[in-house]
Amino acid sequence: MNYQLNPAIETFSLLTVPHWGKEQKKEAIKALDDLGINGIAFYAANYALLEKFHAAFSCRRVETEGSKLIEGMSDELALSLVALLLLHPEWLDDFESVSDEDALAAVRKAFSELLEGDGDIVDALQASGFPDKAKWQITALLQQPRHRLAPVFEAINANLPAFDYAYAKFEAEIEPLLAELEDCISQDSLPDVVEQAVKITPDARIVPSLVSGLGILVYEKFCILGLFIPRVFAGPNEGLTRTEAILAAKALSDANRLEILAALKDEELYNLEIARMLGLTPATTSHHMNALLSAGFVEGSLKDGKAYYRLCPDGIERYRDWLDNSFLQTKQPEIDGTPLRSSSET
Repeated sequence: MNYQLNPAIETFSLLTVPHWGKEQKKEAIKALDDLGINGIAFYAANYALLEKFHAAFSCRRVETEGSKLIEGMSDELALSLVALLLLHPEWLDDFESVSDEDALAAVRKAFSELLEGDGDIVDALQASGFPDKAKWQITALLQQPRHRLAPVFEAINANLPAFDYAYAKFEAEIEPLLAELEDCISQDSLPDVVEQAVKITPDARIVPSLVSGLGILVYEKFCILGLFIPRVFAGPNEGLTRTEAILAAKALSDANRLEILAALKDEELYNLEIARMLGLTPATTSHHMNALLSAGFVEGSLKDGKAYYRLCPDGIERYRDWLDNSFLQTKQPEIDGTPLRSSSET
């Protein structure tokens, strides 16, 4: 099997949630409901494995200074640390040998990608629209990268045996999910929401995730893909599934996104150009672009290290066809297999 969970990424993600309880279940069901899926039914059919995995990990979990830091991290900081773990897996083995300069350069690069700014990263951070908690945590990391990262890596290393224990216990249930993902990739039948995300970096390496079961995160040459994604978006290859149609409708429900689509009708633009044109922060613009990418209304490509976006006519056409087939086309009455013509046709 070509696709395996990344122990460091999964362990880090497990440490962000001390335990899986009612609140996590409620959030997962709501996220599924928002996708037009029966959240309770899907949860019951698929999430028992994740609950058991969390419980097994918690039995062997080791509390450290770093694990407490991870629990209190903002989502923005956690996402960027995932990027660092993907790009620098060697740091887990020997972070002591990493120089202050190299650590700072890697951290600045990670947040430059996240903020998509051309100027000073501190200025971009202040204008990002991030919550105050995220701003001060990221600022602290930029000021003392080695000091802040060292306990995080120590916590991950200390808890890798807990991940190994949980994985060994439920390997028989995880392997079918990995095989299902591998089949989707080998048959070129990944959901369109994933295809649109990875088109920007077509050589992106798929990194499956059980803990982030509904997640899609593309960073440089990697794409973290939740193992439940193929099941959520299961459906015919032609036309839209109901879930995809709901994503498309939500993408069009925001005035800023409509303005972005109108701007892209005339020319190809990159994130910062769109942000300046609409008077938005780069982070807010990235949020809007992710929604439009997921809906299939835009597509992108990398040029000179920047993600450029353009309209995707095929995606817009598919949504128009779905509306037509769902609400406008009606089956004509027949007599002996022959359609009756309307009065306007006679």
